Amino acid sequence: MSFRMFVIASAAVASVGWGEIGNARAQEGTNTISCTLTRDGEEYRGPCAIPCAVNALAINIAGQRSDFACFAPDRVVEAKLRRQERFDDWLGSMQGKEPEDPTRFGLITPKDGNGGTAKTPYGWFAIGEMRLDATKMTLRIIADRQLPPTEDDRRIIRRAIELIPSREVWNKQDDRKCSPQQTKISLFCAMMQSTTETTGGVHYRQPAMQAVREVLNEVGGDRVKLHRIMDYNNHPDTKLEDIHALLQKAEAKLRERGI
Repeated sequence: MSFRMFVIASAAVASVGWGEIGNARAQEGTNTISCTLTRDGEEYRGPCAIPCAVNALAINIAGQRSDFACFAPDRVVEAKLRRQERFDDWLGSMQGKEPEDPTRFGLITPKDGNGGTAKTPYGWFAIGEMRLDATKMTLRIIADRQLPPTEDDRRIIRRAIELIPSREVWNKQDDRKCSPQQTKISLFCAMMQSTTETTGGVHYRQPAMQAVREVLNEVGGDRVKLHRIMDYNNHPDTKLEDIHALLQKAEAKLRERGI
């Protein structure tokens, strides 16, 4: 079933320069994130319903993992968005799977015939429908599969390899806290830094990061548990050669997908 993105125009909307967002189509399946946000000053705030498989991070670029099944009710989380002038058109926060997960939530609205993108803490997905007026924003985000990567994602992975050239600069005791003053760098922080350098900001579910996680699902074995990238980096059996091989395999996955 196809959906269009609508903007409900009003004098109030036009007066603050929101303008027309445009149209987009997306195919809706079983995993749809639904949000109803109410205007509060310059922000829109409210609940979003997260399907069980999405909340479990079981959705990859190819779709839902074949070994995963979930019948629990949607999880309701709080979200907020504010209009932006650069990078994402809307930017705010959404609760992630774990309390410590980054909460960055952004929207790129459709333009020039390109579909919209919802950058959520659970992955990057297509916007199926967006309705906006002076008091409310409603969203349907199609989360049956993550959006494919772009050339930026290959640049991110190549730059991450450059940031860890030797054991002398590799941080093997990662805690997922990345500082500009650090003298050693972990796999996770290399991905964070390369993403910032390439795109101007960090998003925890950037497709490049997701490609690395997909490879870890294949090769991580008992080295990964709660935080895949950190766990693999810190495991006693992981060598720097393994880190480089992991990143090279992730980039190869992007090439296989035509990127």
